[in-house]
Order: sequence, then C-alpha cells, then structure tokens
Amino acid sequence: MTAADRPQDPLFAQQWHLRNTGQTGGTPGVDLNVQPVWHDYTGDGIRVGVMDDGIDWQHPDLQANYNPQLDQDVAENDGDARPSTVDDNHGTSVAGLVGAAWNGSGGVGVAPDATLAGLRVDFNARMGEFEAEVARGFRAMTEFDVVNNSWGYTIPFYDNFTSNSELFGPFQEALQRAAQEGRDGLGTVVIFAGGNGRTVGDSPDYHNLQNSQYTISVAALNHLGRSTWYSSPGASLLVSALGGDGGQDGIVTTDRRQQRGYSSTNYTEDFGGTSSAAPMVSGVVALMLEANPRLGYRDVQEILAYSARQNHIQNNSWRTNGATNWNGGGLHTNRNYGFGLVDAQAAVRLAETWTPQQTSRNQAVVQEQQSTNRPIPDQGRITTSITLEPGVTLEHVEVELNLRHEWAGDLEIVLTSPSGTTSVLAARPGRTSSSEFGLNTPMEPFVFTSNEFWGESSEGNWTLTIRDAAAISVGTLESWELRALGSPTTQDDTYIYTNEFATAEGARRTRLVDTAGRDALNAAAITADLTIDLLPGNQNSQLAGRRLVLDEQTWIEDAFGGDGDDRLSGNRLGNTLRGGRGSDTLLGLAGDDRLFGDRQNDHLRGATGDDLLDGGPGRDRLQGMTGEDWLRGQNGRDTLLGGAGADTLVGGAGNDELTGGNQSDVLRGWGGSDTFRFASGATFSRQTLGTDRILDFESESDRIALSRTTFSALSSTIGNGFSEAGEFVTVESDRQANRSSGVIVYSLSSGSLYYNANGAIGGFGGGGKFANLRSSPTLTASDFVLQT
Repeated sequence: MTAADRPQDPLFAQQWHLRNTGQTGGTPGVDLNVQPVWHDYTGDGIRVGVMDDGIDWQHPDLQANYNPQLDQDVAENDGDARPSTVDDNHGTSVAGLVGAAWNGSGGVGVAPDATLAGLRVDFNARMGEFEAEVARGFRAMTEFDVVNNSWGYTIPFYDNFTSNSELFGPFQEALQRAAQEGRDGLGTVVIFAGGNGRTVGDSPDYHNLQNSQYTISVAALNHLGRSTWYSSPGASLLVSALGGDGGQDGIVTTDRRQQRGYSSTNYTEDFGGTSSAAPMVSGVVALMLEANPRLGYRDVQEILAYSARQNHIQNNSWRTNGATNWNGGGLHTNRNYGFGLVDAQAAVRLAETWTPQQTSRNQAVVQEQQSTNRPIPDQGRITTSITLEPGVTLEHVEVELNLRHEWAGDLEIVLTSPSGTTSVLAARPGRTSSSEFGLNTPMEPFVFTSNEFWGESSEGNWTLTIRDAAAISVGTLESWELRALGSPTTQDDTYIYTNEFATAEGARRTRLVDTAGRDALNAAAITADLTIDLLPGNQNSQLAGRRLVLDEQTWIEDAFGGDGDDRLSGNRLGNTLRGGRGSDTLLGLAGDDRLFGDRQNDHLRGATGDDLLDGGPGRDRLQGMTGEDWLRGQNGRDTLLGGAGADTLVGGAGNDELTGGNQSDVLRGWGGSDTFRFASGATFSRQTLGTDRILDFESESDRIALSRTTFSALSSTIGNGFSEAGEFVTVESDRQANRSSGVIVYSLSSGSLYYNANGAIGGFGGGGKFANLRSSPTLTASDFVLQT
C-alpha cells in the first residue's frame, strides 16, 4: 500500500474499521482489509440505495457522490429523500459508511466513489402505513445495484411472510422481483443488518426479512474481532463486519450538519450496531461489482461466504460443514459470525476471477414435504426425516414449519444434513438470563433458513429435531417442507483457496482429489507468492506456504494465481492459467492453452498446442513455442516471441518487441513505438523463417530489427541503420527486387521485404521474402536496427 492509496482525509486515522492499527486499543488487522483494493476499485459507477430515514446529501462528504435523481421518499411520496424530522439522523451516518468521498476532508466510505441515493421511510409511521412504505421502497430496489437496510423488526416472528402474508406478502414479492429484474436480471444485492437483539433473545432466524434467500444478513464485531454485546446470532447470518461496543471503539462516520444530528459537528464518532456493519458490507459489494459487473446476486453471496476470514478463533461455536471445495474441505460457520469477518481484498480478488453468473433464472431447487401431525411432548422431543434427491449444490436451506405451540420460547429446532452438519434454527426464542421462559407468544407456521450447509449436497437423509425445553405448554408439528436451494450439481468443480489454507485443520485438505469435469483451482484470494502445478501426482504446489498434492488421477484444467509473484504450470489438457497480480510465470505445456499474465511484469510460455498468451498490463515476456499461437501484450513494454508455428502477435499500447519466430506470422504492434524483430538463431532459411505480415508499421516510430546471425550477408555494424552504403535498397516492384544488388530490398508496390543472401549479386540466392508490410509504408534505412 503506497501513500497514494491511503486517504489523507483527517478522520481516516480514527476509522479503525477501515484500517485497524490498534488506535482504539483493539487488535491490529481486525478491519475490512479494504485498502489494498482502493488502488483499482472505489465503487465507481455502482448505484447504492440506502433505505433509511433520509440522507443529508448536501453534507460535504456525501454531495459529490450523491444522485438526487434516484431519490424516493416513500413516506411522503416525493423525490426528496432528505431527513424530514429532527430524529432522522440514522441514514446520513449509514450513507457515509458506504460512500463518503475521498476528498481530503472528514472521513471516507468503503466505496468512496459509489453513487448514493436514498429510499426514505418513516420509522415512526403506524403499523400498516409503515409496511406500505417499505413495500413501495422495495419495489424501487430494481433501480439500484445494491440496497442497504440498516433496520429491522425487533419482535421475533413479527415479519412472518407465511402466517402474516396479508401484511408482509408484498415484501416477499418485491424482494423476489429485485432478484429477478434488478441489474438487468443479474439481481439487486440486498443487505440487511442482522439485528441488535442478542440481550433479548432475538435472532435474524426469527425474521423473514433477514433470513430471506434474497437478502444478506450481517453481524457486528468489536475492535477485538469478537461479537458485540448486542449482535443477534443465527444460522441465517452470512458474514460479519464492524459495529463496535460503543464508546472507545465507536464508528466514525458522517452526521447531519449544523448540530442536527448525533453530535454538534458534521461527524459522529460513536455510531455502531449492526446498522454500521451492514453498510460496510454494502460498500464491499460495490467494490466487487465494479471489479466484475457480471456477477449475479447469488454470486455475490457465495463470494462473501467463501472469502470471509475466521475471527475470534477461540470461540467454541465454530463448526466445519460438509463442503469439499474451500481450502480442501468444508467452510467454517458460526452462529455468532456467519462465515466470518468480511474481507474486501479476498472478496474482490474472487470477484475478478468469478465466471459462474448465478442468478434467479438458473437457481436449482429440490424439495419434499411431509405431513406428520405429531405432538411435541412437554419437555420432550420429536425427530423426523426427509430424504432429498441429488442435484443441488447448496446455498440456502429453507424449512417451512407448519408448527403450532402455545409458547414459542420453549422451542429448540435443529436441522441435520446428510453429511452430519447441524444447524440450530431456533434456540428458545426470547430466552435470556433475565427471561428464563422466553417468548410467551404462540408459535405459528414460519419459514426458517440456514446458510450453514453452503457447498454441501442436497442428496440424502435430512433430520429435523424439535425439543420442548420447558414445562406446561405443548404443541404439534402438523407438517414440514424442506427446500434445498443452490446451483445444479455438476462435475465441473471450482476449488477455492485463501490465506486460511495455511492454518486450516485437517490433513485431507492438503490432497486434492477430483474425478471428472472441467475443474478450476482458484487461489486468487491468496496474497503471498504461490506455486500451482497441475500435473497429476506432483507435490510441487505451494499455497499460502503449505504444500498441496494433486492425486495421481486428478486432472485440473484451470488455475488462478493471487497477489504474489506466482508460478503456474499446466498439464497435457487445454489449460486456462491466470497469474493475477504480481510478476508471474505461466507455463502452458501440452494442449491448446490460454495464458493470462494479468497485472505486473509476467513471463508466459506456451509449449505445444495452439495457445493464446495475453500478458495484460505490465512489462511481459510471451513465448509461443510450438503450435499456432496468439500472443497479446496489452499495456506495458512487452516482448513477444512467436515460436515454431504460424503465430499472431499483438503488442498492445506499450513500446513492444515482436519476434515472429519460425513460419509465417502476423505481427501487429498496435500503439507505442514497436520493434519487429527477425531472428531465427541460425542463418536465414525461408522455409523455417516464413514470411511475416506486419499490419501497422509506422516509419520513424517503429523499427525493424534484423539479426546478423540470421541475415549473415550483412556487413553493416551493429546499431541503428546501415553503415554500409547500398545494403538497404528501395525498389518500385517485386521484379526489380529480384534483380537488386541490395542485401535488404523493399518493394514499394507490394510492401514486401526481401533478403538477398548473394550480397551484391542479384537473385536472392538462399534468401527470399521474409516480411510484408500492409499499406506499403515508406521505409528508410533509419527504420532498421541491426542486432547480433
């Protein structure tokens, strides 16, 4: 991280959620890990809606990024989402956490160039009126890429889409519509605060807004990386961000101006709650979408889950599920934290390399229903099972319970997957140390959701256990339906590795076994230098400092490097290798390969097969070797070496050197001052060297480099031009070229370059045509350079 990538805004040093150095007494590094991302992405062009009590968008840290044309006040039915009452302070602080500008004043947001707008609701509206406002606001979510909701209901099972469909049915319909129609069918990404109800026994699991498959529910951590005293636990949490416990680790963000907000200044130093954690995730999602605008809303959810890092490792609620594609095994989950602390750098790196595009249109569902009519014994339990078919790699699992019980606070509900993963769906709602008996309202039909089975298979026997943990009240499970939601199961697997591979428990994680399909090893989230060798049975791969062994029968086609200086090598299949950041070395070996150096100064070499080599930005070296290869340098001062086949070389924007090698190649310098080099490492042979076509030679800018080893009849000294008079000759036609006494002869009529191996004697001898310049530009001796 350079000084240029670090904001100079004066409050940035206090924003520990962005860069935690221990400045508040917390643990250094417990932050969003966002700074490495800002060099490339700041949320530019991503529209983030903030559904809240209004935004003071003329604030100096918000005005530059705000688009009032997108505003909607659904409480007052107008297009002005500014605060309306003295208490409308919340939304301004939330908006600053998403996208406060990087402008040298105040603080900064997670996505400091994201486009902001408000969807204002009135939190003091009466029941029914408020729900109508929210429904109108939800219907407007299709206008945004991301919508942040730092609010929620505080009464468990109140926002019940099943039993209270008349009031909340429009919510469900609007959320589904946002997923189906937002972002031109890719889906609006909807983030919700997970809730601040830990001390009253609440959970996002008891709210259909937070546990919906269409929303991302976020928990809050303090500056030590531990759960805050208020953050609600639950199986439906996806990830955590930072909220602080208040006071010393309060969150610094924007505040309403002119003493109208939480403080007497334009900024508050004591914001917090899951209200602050949610917009941090919204900001991270904006960075992800800038990095890859083609992500579906389900892709975003999955990337956040797979890139989150384990926090508070000592907490005994961590479990490993039955997935097999995260760091060689299952994902870590925790009722307090979801999959862990959101990691902006890891999430963006995965986003850059992500290709599945998972949306509502290609979601797979397997479901079964069971009628039971089984009484739940007082202080007893019942167990019932459903067998699901294969076909779904899981994301969310929904359990629709037609359960009636006199006292909801008595109930413990647990779902167990075929792999043995257990997920607590209800843990005596409302029960706390000061309220021993829990929620004293009846339990009605409700849909629970768990994210804890992510990556597992739908196939097999699922077990539901319901326990009545207190005396007196009883109930009945009349029926239940199990819905497994995710992606269609396929033999094409992607194995994701992160920095946590270094410490992930389990010896099996270090051996990769795959039997079929086109598979990928994605290490884009790893920051240190790594080695990936795709040859089956080898032990050369090193990820995050730990050895990875490929099974003898495991053939992986594609590999993605990370931020370090990586070495990636393929196998006999047609491989796709991407280096990522860092100065990488990519070796294609056999097969028709696609090699992408991406950022920094890379070395790409194809070997056999017809390969595509793309250096990306940076000063790269591309070698085609055998086969008919395509080499593309892009930006930077690149060296392109064609090899033995008939190759196509495209230099890109920098000052490049292009050597076609053997056979007849196509050379295009594109931008910059390029050098087209002719050298075979031996004396001239037209059969070997071929005739290269140069598509865009510009006299006085580009150069043609000739090796005196190859063009041995030349006696001019090494350097620019020809020191011997008459060695370069321009003639009017190809026929005149054949009779010329020059050693290098250029025909203006055809744009052809000839080598006369006879020297001063005409007839070419063992020479002949070695290049053709499109459009027959004028050439002079100064357009050439002689090399050894």
